[in-house]
Amino acid sequence: MLTRTDSQIPGRAAWVVVATLLCQAFLFSMASASQPLVLGIHPYLQHSEIARRFSPLAKYLSEGLGEPVEVRVGKSYQAHIEAVAENTTDIAYLGPALYLKLTTQFRPKPLLARLEANHSPTFKAHIVVTQQSEFNSLADLRGQKFAFGDPNSTASSAVPRALLENAGIPLTDLEAFKHYKNHTNVALAVLSGDADAGGVKEEVYHQFRDRGLRSLDESPPIPEHVFVASDSLPAAKIEKIRELLLAIHSPDLVGTLLKPIKKSATGLVPAKEEDYQALRQLISGTLAR
Repeated sequence: MLTRTDSQIPGRAAWVVVATLLCQAFLFSMASASQPLVLGIHPYLQHSEIARRFSPLAKYLSEGLGEPVEVRVGKSYQAHIEAVAENTTDIAYLGPALYLKLTTQFRPKPLLARLEANHSPTFKAHIVVTQQSEFNSLADLRGQKFAFGDPNSTASSAVPRALLENAGIPLTDLEAFKHYKNHTNVALAVLSGDADAGGVKEEVYHQFRDRGLRSLDESPPIPEHVFVASDSLPAAKIEKIRELLLAIHSPDLVGTLLKPIKKSATGLVPAKEEDYQALRQLISGTLAR
Protein backbone atom coordinates (compact mmCIF):
# COMPACT_ATOMS: atom_id res chain seq x y z
CA MET A 1 0.00 0.00 0.00
CA LEU A 2 1.30 3.41 -0.97
CA THR A 3 1.80 5.90 1.81
CA ARG A 4 2.80 9.61 1.74
CA THR A 5 6.28 10.32 3.01
CA ASP A 6 7.18 13.48 4.87
CA SER A 7 9.13 14.69 1.84
CA GLN A 8 6.09 14.30 -0.46
CA ILE A 9 3.67 16.38 1.63
CA PRO A 10 5.46 19.76 1.44
CA GLY A 11 5.95 19.35 -2.31
CA ARG A 12 2.27 18.72 -2.90
CA ALA A 13 1.32 21.59 -0.59
CA ALA A 14 3.56 23.92 -2.60
CA TRP A 15 1.86 22.87 -5.82
CA VAL A 16 -1.52 23.55 -4.24
CA VAL A 17 -0.39 27.05 -3.28
CA VAL A 18 0.98 27.73 -6.77
CA ALA A 19 -2.18 26.42 -8.41
CA THR A 20 -4.34 28.56 -6.13
CA LEU A 21 -2.34 31.68 -6.91
CA LEU A 22 -2.49 31.01 -10.63
CA CYS A 23 -6.23 30.47 -10.42
CA GLN A 24 -6.69 33.71 -8.50
CA ALA A 25 -4.55 35.63 -11.02
CA PHE A 26 -6.57 34.16 -13.88
CA LEU A 27 -9.86 35.08 -12.25
CA PHE A 28 -8.60 38.59 -11.53
CA SER A 29 -7.49 39.08 -15.13
CA MET A 30 -10.84 37.78 -16.36
CA ALA A 31 -12.67 40.17 -14.05
CA SER A 32 -10.52 43.07 -15.25
CA ALA A 33 -11.07 42.10 -18.86
CA SER A 34 -14.83 41.99 -18.32
CA GLN A 35 -14.87 45.64 -17.26
CA PRO A 36 -14.94 47.74 -20.44
CA LEU A 37 -13.59 51.24 -20.68
CA VAL A 38 -16.41 53.77 -20.40
CA LEU A 39 -16.93 56.51 -22.98
CA GLY A 40 -19.14 58.96 -21.08
CA ILE A 41 -21.43 61.50 -22.76
CA HIS A 42 -23.65 64.26 -21.32
CA PRO A 43 -27.38 63.79 -22.05
CA TYR A 44 -27.86 66.46 -24.71
CA LEU A 45 -30.17 64.13 -26.67
CA GLN A 46 -32.20 61.02 -25.88
CA HIS A 47 -29.97 58.28 -24.50
CA SER A 48 -30.69 55.88 -27.36
CA GLU A 49 -29.80 58.53 -29.94
CA ILE A 50 -26.52 59.37 -28.20
CA ALA A 51 -25.62 55.68 -28.01
CA ARG A 52 -26.31 55.34 -31.73
CA ARG A 53 -24.16 58.37 -32.60
CA PHE A 54 -21.17 57.41 -30.46
CA SER A 55 -21.16 53.65 -30.99
CA PRO A 56 -18.95 53.79 -34.12
CA LEU A 57 -16.35 55.81 -32.21
CA ALA A 58 -16.51 53.41 -29.26
CA LYS A 59 -15.94 50.48 -31.64
CA TYR A 60 -13.00 52.25 -33.28
CA LEU A 61 -11.38 52.94 -29.90
CA SER A 62 -12.03 49.37 -28.77
CA GLU A 63 -10.29 47.94 -31.83
CA GLY A 64 -7.38 50.34 -31.47
CA LEU A 65 -6.90 49.66 -27.75
CA GLY A 66 -7.57 45.93 -27.92
CA GLU A 67 -10.21 46.08 -25.17
CA PRO A 68 -13.95 46.80 -25.06
CA VAL A 69 -15.23 50.37 -24.88
CA GLU A 70 -18.87 51.07 -24.06
CA VAL A 71 -20.95 54.24 -24.35
CA ARG A 72 -22.54 55.45 -21.12
CA VAL A 73 -24.86 58.47 -21.00
CA GLY A 74 -25.06 60.55 -17.83
CA LYS A 75 -28.41 60.92 -16.07
CA SER A 76 -27.88 64.69 -16.07
CA TYR A 77 -25.21 67.19 -17.02
CA GLN A 78 -24.12 67.48 -13.38
CA ALA A 79 -24.07 63.70 -12.94
CA HIS A 80 -21.87 63.47 -16.01
CA ILE A 81 -19.20 65.87 -14.76
CA GLU A 82 -19.28 64.21 -11.32
CA ALA A 83 -18.67 60.85 -13.00
CA VAL A 84 -15.73 62.39 -14.86
CA ALA A 85 -14.39 63.91 -11.64
CA GLU A 86 -14.70 60.60 -9.79
CA ASN A 87 -13.03 58.65 -12.63
CA THR A 88 -16.03 56.40 -13.20
CA THR A 89 -15.73 57.31 -16.87
CA ASP A 90 -12.45 56.62 -18.67
CA ILE A 91 -13.01 58.83 -21.71
CA ALA A 92 -15.47 61.71 -21.59
CA TYR A 93 -17.02 64.08 -24.11
CA LEU A 94 -17.72 67.54 -22.70
CA GLY A 95 -19.16 70.78 -23.96
CA PRO A 96 -16.82 73.73 -23.34
CA ALA A 97 -18.86 75.16 -20.44
CA LEU A 98 -19.09 71.70 -18.88
CA TYR A 99 -15.33 71.32 -19.17
CA LEU A 100 -14.80 74.66 -17.44
CA LYS A 101 -17.33 73.75 -14.76
CA LEU A 102 -15.48 70.48 -14.19
CA THR A 103 -12.16 72.24 -13.74
CA THR A 104 -13.72 74.91 -11.52
CA GLN A 105 -15.64 72.58 -9.21
CA PHE A 106 -13.18 69.68 -9.22
CA ARG A 107 -9.81 69.44 -10.98
CA PRO A 108 -8.44 69.34 -14.53
CA LYS A 109 -8.34 66.08 -16.45
CA PRO A 110 -5.93 65.07 -19.23
CA LEU A 111 -7.07 66.69 -22.47
CA LEU A 112 -7.24 64.32 -25.44
CA ALA A 113 -8.60 66.24 -28.44
CA ARG A 114 -11.24 68.78 -29.36
CA LEU A 115 -13.75 68.67 -32.15
CA GLU A 116 -13.32 70.56 -35.38
CA ALA A 117 -16.48 71.53 -37.29
CA ASN A 118 -16.47 73.07 -40.76
CA HIS A 119 -12.66 73.03 -40.46
CA SER A 120 -12.76 75.27 -37.39
CA PRO A 121 -12.19 74.27 -33.73
CA THR A 122 -14.45 77.13 -32.59
CA PHE A 123 -18.09 78.15 -32.99
CA LYS A 124 -20.34 81.01 -31.90
CA ALA A 125 -23.50 81.46 -29.87
CA HIS A 126 -26.26 83.74 -31.08
CA ILE A 127 -28.96 85.66 -29.26
CA VAL A 128 -31.89 85.44 -31.65
CA VAL A 129 -35.18 87.25 -32.13
CA THR A 130 -37.80 87.09 -34.86
CA GLN A 131 -37.19 88.95 -38.09
CA GLN A 132 -40.28 91.06 -37.37
CA SER A 133 -39.16 92.18 -33.92
CA GLU A 134 -38.20 95.81 -33.28
CA PHE A 135 -35.18 94.91 -31.11
CA ASN A 136 -31.91 96.36 -32.37
CA SER A 137 -29.50 95.67 -29.50
CA LEU A 138 -29.22 93.64 -26.32
CA ALA A 139 -30.22 96.72 -24.34
CA ASP A 140 -33.67 96.44 -25.94
CA LEU A 141 -34.21 93.10 -24.18
CA ARG A 142 -34.59 94.70 -20.74
CA GLY A 143 -38.03 93.78 -19.44
CA GLN A 144 -38.54 91.05 -22.08
CA LYS A 145 -38.98 87.26 -21.91
CA PHE A 146 -35.87 85.19 -22.63
CA ALA A 147 -35.45 81.53 -23.56
CA PHE A 148 -32.34 79.63 -22.41
CA GLY A 149 -31.41 76.02 -23.08
CA ASP A 150 -30.18 73.56 -20.48
CA PRO A 151 -28.52 75.44 -17.59
CA ASN A 152 -25.24 73.62 -18.34
CA SER A 153 -25.31 74.33 -22.08
CA THR A 154 -22.55 76.60 -23.36
CA ALA A 155 -24.19 78.27 -26.35
CA SER A 156 -27.80 78.33 -25.15
CA SER A 157 -27.29 79.22 -21.50
CA ALA A 158 -23.86 80.15 -20.10
CA VAL A 159 -22.73 82.39 -22.95
CA PRO A 160 -26.09 84.16 -23.61
CA ARG A 161 -26.39 84.87 -19.90
CA ALA A 162 -22.88 86.33 -19.85
CA LEU A 163 -23.62 88.47 -22.94
CA LEU A 164 -26.76 89.83 -21.29
CA GLU A 165 -24.94 90.59 -18.04
CA ASN A 166 -22.10 92.29 -19.90
CA ALA A 167 -24.74 94.47 -21.60
CA GLY A 168 -26.04 95.47 -18.16
CA ILE A 169 -29.03 93.13 -18.13
CA PRO A 170 -28.96 90.66 -15.23
CA LEU A 171 -31.67 88.04 -15.05
CA THR A 172 -33.58 90.22 -12.57
CA ASP A 173 -34.04 92.84 -15.30
CA LEU A 174 -35.90 90.40 -17.56
CA GLU A 175 -39.67 90.10 -17.35
CA ALA A 176 -39.23 86.34 -17.25
CA PHE A 177 -36.85 83.62 -18.38
CA LYS A 178 -37.23 79.90 -18.91
CA HIS A 179 -34.86 77.00 -19.56
CA TYR A 180 -35.85 74.73 -22.44
CA LYS A 181 -34.66 71.19 -23.14
CA ASN A 182 -32.43 71.99 -26.12
CA HIS A 183 -31.45 74.58 -28.73
CA THR A 184 -34.24 73.62 -31.12
CA ASN A 185 -36.86 74.20 -28.44
CA VAL A 186 -35.36 77.62 -27.73
CA ALA A 187 -35.61 78.57 -31.42
CA LEU A 188 -39.22 77.37 -31.57
CA ALA A 189 -40.09 79.29 -28.38
CA VAL A 190 -38.87 82.52 -29.99
CA LEU A 191 -40.62 81.84 -33.30
CA SER A 192 -43.90 80.99 -31.54
CA GLY A 193 -43.82 84.10 -29.37
CA ASP A 194 -43.40 82.26 -26.09
CA ALA A 195 -40.14 84.18 -25.69
CA ASP A 196 -38.99 87.50 -27.11
CA ALA A 197 -35.40 86.31 -27.51
CA GLY A 198 -33.26 83.26 -26.85
CA GLY A 199 -29.79 81.82 -26.98
CA VAL A 200 -28.79 79.15 -29.50
CA LYS A 201 -25.66 77.74 -31.09
CA GLU A 202 -24.65 78.92 -34.54
CA GLU A 203 -25.76 75.71 -36.24
CA VAL A 204 -29.32 76.05 -34.96
CA TYR A 205 -29.48 79.74 -35.83
CA HIS A 206 -28.57 78.94 -39.44
CA GLN A 207 -31.07 76.09 -39.43
CA PHE A 208 -33.95 78.41 -38.44
CA ARG A 209 -32.86 81.64 -40.11
CA ASP A 210 -34.99 80.99 -43.18
CA ARG A 211 -37.93 80.20 -40.90
CA GLY A 212 -37.91 83.66 -39.36
CA LEU A 213 -35.02 84.01 -36.89
CA ARG A 214 -32.66 86.97 -36.81
CA SER A 215 -29.39 87.25 -34.90
CA LEU A 216 -29.44 90.19 -32.50
CA ASP A 217 -25.94 89.56 -31.19
CA GLU A 218 -23.23 86.91 -31.40
CA SER A 219 -20.51 85.73 -29.07
CA PRO A 220 -16.76 85.72 -29.57
CA PRO A 221 -15.39 82.38 -30.87
CA ILE A 222 -16.07 79.51 -28.45
CA PRO A 223 -13.79 76.44 -28.36
CA GLU A 224 -15.50 73.27 -29.54
CA HIS A 225 -16.42 70.19 -27.50
CA VAL A 226 -13.51 68.28 -26.00
CA PHE A 227 -12.55 64.72 -25.09
CA VAL A 228 -10.79 64.19 -21.74
CA ALA A 229 -9.38 61.09 -20.04
CA SER A 230 -9.55 59.77 -16.51
CA ASP A 231 -6.35 60.59 -14.66
CA SER A 232 -6.49 57.10 -13.12
CA LEU A 233 -5.58 55.54 -16.47
CA PRO A 234 -1.93 54.67 -17.14
CA ALA A 235 -0.09 57.44 -18.97
CA ALA A 236 0.69 55.12 -21.88
CA LYS A 237 -3.00 54.31 -22.35
CA ILE A 238 -3.97 58.00 -22.23
CA GLU A 239 -1.42 58.73 -24.94
CA LYS A 240 -2.68 55.83 -27.06
CA ILE A 241 -6.27 57.11 -26.82
CA ARG A 242 -5.06 60.59 -27.78
CA GLU A 243 -3.20 59.17 -30.79
CA LEU A 244 -6.26 57.23 -31.92
CA LEU A 245 -8.50 60.30 -31.71
CA LEU A 246 -6.07 62.60 -33.51
CA ALA A 247 -5.69 59.97 -36.26
CA ILE A 248 -9.32 60.60 -37.28
CA HIS A 249 -8.75 63.00 -40.16
CA SER A 250 -9.36 61.13 -43.41
CA PRO A 251 -12.76 61.72 -45.06
CA ASP A 252 -13.71 58.06 -44.57
CA LEU A 253 -12.93 58.01 -40.86
CA VAL A 254 -14.52 61.40 -40.24
CA GLY A 255 -17.64 60.32 -42.09
CA THR A 256 -17.90 57.04 -40.19
CA LEU A 257 -16.87 58.15 -36.69
CA LEU A 258 -17.49 61.87 -36.27
CA LYS A 259 -20.29 62.95 -38.58
CA PRO A 260 -22.79 60.75 -36.70
CA ILE A 261 -21.89 62.86 -33.64
CA LYS A 262 -22.02 66.21 -35.46
CA LYS A 263 -22.87 66.57 -39.13
CA SER A 264 -20.48 69.48 -39.59
CA ALA A 265 -17.53 67.63 -38.01
CA THR A 266 -14.34 67.66 -40.08
CA GLY A 267 -11.85 66.17 -37.64
CA LEU A 268 -10.26 66.29 -34.21
CA VAL A 269 -7.40 68.59 -33.26
CA PRO A 270 -5.05 68.84 -30.26
CA ALA A 271 -6.52 70.50 -27.17
CA LYS A 272 -4.80 72.55 -24.51
CA GLU A 273 -6.00 74.45 -21.46
CA GLU A 274 -5.17 77.83 -23.00
CA ASP A 275 -7.83 77.24 -25.67
CA TYR A 276 -10.51 77.75 -23.01
CA GLN A 277 -9.16 80.80 -21.18
CA ALA A 278 -11.12 83.45 -23.12
CA LEU A 279 -14.33 81.52 -22.56
CA ARG A 280 -13.48 81.07 -18.88
CA GLN A 281 -13.15 84.84 -18.52
CA LEU A 282 -16.43 85.44 -20.36
CA ILE A 283 -18.55 83.05 -18.27
CA SER A 284 -16.56 83.01 -15.04
CA GLY A 285 -19.45 84.56 -13.15
CA THR A 286 -21.79 81.70 -14.05
CA LEU A 287 -19.48 78.70 -13.52
CA ALA A 288 -19.99 78.38 -9.77
CA ARG A 289 -23.74 78.99 -9.89
